[in-house]
Amino acid sequence: MILKNLKLENIRSYTNQEINFPLSSTLLSGDIGAGKSSILLAIDFALFGLQKSSLSGNALLRNGKQKGSVELNFLVENKDIIIKRTLKRTSTGVNQDSGHVIINNDKKEMTAVELKQFILEVLNYPQDLLTKSKSLIYRYTVYTPQDEMKNILLGDKDNRLDTLRRVFGIDKYKRIAENSSLFVKALREKRREFAGMIADLEGKKEEKQRKKESLKEVTHKIKEVEKPINELTKDIERKLSDIKKIEDKIKEFNELNKQLSLLDLNTKNKFERIKEIDGNLSLLDKKIKDIEEELKKYKQDISKVDLEKLIAHKEMEIRFFEDTNQRLSNNIREFEVKIDSSTNIKNKVKDLNQCPVCLQDVSADYKNNILKEENSKVKDLEESLHIHIKQKKEVNENLKEAKESLENLKEKDRKFDIIKIRLDSIKESSERIDDILQVKEKENDEIKKLDDRKGILLERINNLKDIENEFSLQKRELDNIQLKLKEKEIELAALRQDVKNTENIMLSLDREIETKLKIKDYLIHYGNIQEWLEKYFDNIINVMEKKIMLKVHHDFDSLFEKWFTSLVDTEELKIKLDDEFTPIIEQAGHEIDYNFLSGGEKTAAALAYRLALNQVINNLISTIKTKDLIILDEPTDGFSEAQLDRLRNVLDELNTKQTIIVSHESKIESFVDNVIKLNKIGHISRIS
Repeated sequence: MILKNLKLENIRSYTNQEINFPLSSTLLSGDIGAGKSSILLAIDFALFGLQKSSLSGNALLRNGKQKGSVELNFLVENKDIIIKRTLKRTSTGVNQDSGHVIINNDKKEMTAVELKQFILEVLNYPQDLLTKSKSLIYRYTVYTPQDEMKNILLGDKDNRLDTLRRVFGIDKYKRIAENSSLFVKALREKRREFAGMIADLEGKKEEKQRKKESLKEVTHKIKEVEKPINELTKDIERKLSDIKKIEDKIKEFNELNKQLSLLDLNTKNKFERIKEIDGNLSLLDKKIKDIEEELKKYKQDISKVDLEKLIAHKEMEIRFFEDTNQRLSNNIREFEVKIDSSTNIKNKVKDLNQCPVCLQDVSADYKNNILKEENSKVKDLEESLHIHIKQKKEVNENLKEAKESLENLKEKDRKFDIIKIRLDSIKESSERIDDILQVKEKENDEIKKLDDRKGILLERINNLKDIENEFSLQKRELDNIQLKLKEKEIELAALRQDVKNTENIMLSLDREIETKLKIKDYLIHYGNIQEWLEKYFDNIINVMEKKIMLKVHHDFDSLFEKWFTSLVDTEELKIKLDDEFTPIIEQAGHEIDYNFLSGGEKTAAALAYRLALNQVINNLISTIKTKDLIILDEPTDGFSEAQLDRLRNVLDELNTKQTIIVSHESKIESFVDNVIKLNKIGHISRIS
C-alpha cells in the first residue's frame, strides 16, 4: 500500500486542503498544534471510519460545520484506489454518511460499513484479527501514536500479552484450549444426559416383547371372529339376491296396477267419448231437420241463370241512366254559365257610354242592338235549360226504379245462395253423421279390447297379491342377519384397533429403542472423544502454542534489542523481553525500572518496541498489503542530537518504500526525501 493524495474538507483545523505524499520518506513538519496529527487521524478515518474508543465524529468534524469529508488516494497491487468518507452533523451528534470507492476510475457508492469491509478485503487483513472499532494489524504495523505505544509498554501485562497474542494470531491456540475445555465440559454433561436417556432401555425392550405376545393373542382372536363374519356375509348376499327377485316382482305388481289404472282411465274416457258422440249425432240430426223446414219456406219462380241475366241487364240499364244523368247535368251547368255571361254583358253595355278600347262614345242604337241580341240568346238558353231539367228529372226517376228493381233481383239471388249453403250443410252434416257413427263403432271395439286386457291384468295381479308379505318376511330375516354381522364387525373392529394400537406402541417402542441405541453409540463415541481431548489434544495445543510463542518471542526480542541498541549508545544499558513481552532493562548488571530511564531512552524503548512489532507482524502474516508503508508519530520526543542522528540509520535500515514521519524536530528534515511544512493561522491549518 502506497499513499498518493489526501483531500480534507472541514476536518479539525482544515477547511479545504489537498496533500500529496511522494514515494520514499516524507516529514510532516510544523509547530505543535499546526495540524500534523490531524492528517494521520484523517488517513485512519478514510480507511476504517469512526472508532468509538479512539476516533469520534465530534473530534474530526470542524466546529461550526455541518458537513465534512476525507478523500484518500492510494495504490495497492497496481490498483489505483480512491476512497471517500463523509461526516454529517445531526441533532444527536456527528455521524458517518455514505461515501464511495473509485477503483481504476470505476466508481461505486457504499455505506460506511461497506467501505470498511472493502478496505479490509483490499489490505487482506485476517478477519479474525479485527475488532469492531479498529484493526490491530494497522495499529501495530502502519500507524501507532507514540503515547499509545508507551501505554502498551507500561500497561497491564495480562492485557499486553492478550493483545500481542491477538496481533500475532497466537491467541487462537488459547481459544482452542478454552474451547476444548468447554467442549469437554459439554461432552461430559451430554454424556450424563445420554446416560439418563438410556437408563430405561432394557425396560423398553421387555415392554416390546410383552406387546409382541399380546399382538399374537389378538391376531388369533381376529381369525376366530372373521370366520362367522364371512358366513354371515354370504347369508346376506343370498338374502339380498332373494329380496332382489321379490323386489322385481313387487315392481312388476306395481307396474300391473299402474297399467290397470290406465286401462280403467282409458275405458272411462272411451265411454265419455261415446256419450259425446251420441250428443253430437243428436245435434246434427236436429240441425238437418231445422234446415229442411226452413227450405220449405223458400219458393222461387225463376231459375238461377235467368235471375243472373236479369241482374246483368238491370245493371247495364242503371249505368245508361247514370251516364245520361251525368250528360244532362253537364249541359245544364253549361246553359247556366252562358245565361250568366249574357246577363253580365247586358249589365255592362247598359251602363257603357264610352268604348274602353278606342275611347269613342257608344250610341244608344249600338247598345240596343247588343241588348236585343243578348236577350234573344238568353231566351233560347232558358228554353233549352228547362227542357234538360225536365229530362234529368225523368232520367232520375227511371234510375231510382231501376236500382230498386236491381236490389229486388239481388235479394232473390242471395236467397238462392242461402238455399245452396243450407243444402250443402245438410249434405255435410249427413256425411259427418256417417263419420261419427264409424268413430263410435271404433270406440266400442276399443272398449272391448280394453276389457279383455283388464281381465288378463287382474289375473296376473291376483297371482302377485301376497308378494309384499313375502318381501316383509325376507326383509326382517335380512335385518336379523345384518344385526348379527354388525355385532361381529364391531367385535372385529375393536380387535383390529387393539392390533393397531399395539402396533403403534411397538412402532413407537422400536423408534424409541432405536433412538436409545443410537444415543448409546453416541455415549460411547462422546466418551472416546472426551478421552482423546483430555489425554492428547490439549497437550498438542499447549506444545504448539509454546513453540510458536517461543519463535515469536525470540524474533521479537532480537529485533527489540537491535533497534534499541541502534538508538541508545551505551554499553551499560541493556534491554530484553521477559516471557510476557515486558521490557527488562539492566544497567551495570542490575535490573532497573522503566520509569528511571531518561526521556530519550523511554522514547527509544517505545520506538524499538514499535519497529520490532512491525517487523514481526509483517514476517508472521505475509499476506497483508501494508508492508511498504510505515507512519511514525513524534518518534523523537526527548531525543538527543546523537539519537536523532542514529534515527537516520534506523530509517535507512527499515528499507520501506514509503515512510511518513510526524515531528516538529527540524533536524529530521536533513535525512528525509520530502518535507511538508504545516502552519496554522486563525485556527486554519495550511501547507506553507
